[in-house]
Amino acid sequence: MPDKACKGDLFGFLEKNRMRYLIGTAAFCASLLLSACASGPQSPPSSVPSTDAPKVLYDGPDVKQGQTPIDAPAFEPIRIGLLLPFSGPAADVGTAMRDAAALALFDAYDPRLELLPFDTLGTAQGAQRAAQQALDAGVSIVLGPLLAQSVDAAAGVLRTQNIPLIGFSNDSHVAGDGVYLMGFMPDQDVRRIIAYARSQGHQHMAGLVPHSAYGDRVLESFGPAVLDMGGDLVSLVRYDPDPDLMAEPVKQLARYDSRRAAYLAEVRALEALGDDLSNEILKRLENQETLGEPGFDALLLAEGDPLLRSLGPLLPYYEIDPQRVQFLGTGLWDEPALTREPPLRGAWFPAPDPKAPRDFLKRYETAYGKSGPRIATLAYDGMALIATLARNPLKEERFSAVVLENPAGFTGLDGAFRFGGNGVAQRRLAVLEIRRTGFQVIDSAPSGFQRQRLGRVDFNLKDDS
Repeated sequence: MPDKACKGDLFGFLEKNRMRYLIGTAAFCASLLLSACASGPQSPPSSVPSTDAPKVLYDGPDVKQGQTPIDAPAFEPIRIGLLLPFSGPAADVGTAMRDAAALALFDAYDPRLELLPFDTLGTAQGAQRAAQQALDAGVSIVLGPLLAQSVDAAAGVLRTQNIPLIGFSNDSHVAGDGVYLMGFMPDQDVRRIIAYARSQGHQHMAGLVPHSAYGDRVLESFGPAVLDMGGDLVSLVRYDPDPDLMAEPVKQLARYDSRRAAYLAEVRALEALGDDLSNEILKRLENQETLGEPGFDALLLAEGDPLLRSLGPLLPYYEIDPQRVQFLGTGLWDEPALTREPPLRGAWFPAPDPKAPRDFLKRYETAYGKSGPRIATLAYDGMALIATLARNPLKEERFSAVVLENPAGFTGLDGAFRFGGNGVAQRRLAVLEIRRTGFQVIDSAPSGFQRQRLGRVDFNLKDDS
């Protein structure tokens, strides 16, 4: 259970130090919350990342932009359950996402909001228990859990009281019936990158896909996307996600053995001729190991960091030339470490415009003295969304399906999104290219709906979809 004394101390502090908060840093306040609530001590931020005061987030009939923040004593608290793994193998990710959510909480500056963390232990059973604890604490909405099995287990408990859940999974199979997913869906990633590749003239597609739950979801959309967009699916090879087992599948995809045999046969034939022309051709073949092409001009690699860094060098090693074959990725590629991989430079993948996430992760590092995972932006946006909707003066509508599924959508750190009736976040994604100096947007995210902005700015409810 969360530490109730922690909540009281925190909001008492905010009420007594309102002016200090308005001119100070949200991250400093977040460190106070975490140091009081966490099991271990937390060090305060070493410097101030931001000094602008948060603005009103809900532009409803009783709250206007620029008005002073809601006065806590005049309203009953709004309790938000945060279900994440704070222990177990994924504890570091869970803690980072809690810290990111805390930054959004303080950016909102709404002292009615009480963010109550519950440890899922990274298991379905733990998530079920945490969901019951959240219900017992009187939450109005839940943020998390992280993984599909945990989301499904928690949802079974929360549905008994009609409590909505905004989870971070990217498995659409657990969405719907009060469950909303912030995660980036593989099918949306695949269709976006295939559409762009086709627009650039790439016709013959291949895929290298892991034997995993994520790989299975990629396969559900890859073939249909290629065919729907007029491409040809030339080859599809799956592999076990183990660095020691990747070479043979890459070799198979490259048709390396047959191309190598063709090369050796050609060399023998030229050597047998022995004339000047044959010798000149032999000289040109010295830097090759194979003859012919692998049969495709674009290759989808449904893998992320760190395994992608093991997979990438195998491609040119087995004569899949990145100068002749366009490498394509999914949202799993949105990790800055991949810019240090020469075989991947020039590759394309779908993702939000990188500026806002990059700026946020710098702010996170300043606030907490450590780098945060890329997924931390989902926790910030999820908390910012809840804080935005909490400004609705009509209590019964705040977290209703009608409001959460508003076709106008929202804009967060990760760009524009809206929840469909199936509970899945529909996102507007850009296409990025990997370069030595970083990620470069080469095709901007398409427009399509006017978004409600999350964070420190107001939003617009107009729908122009």
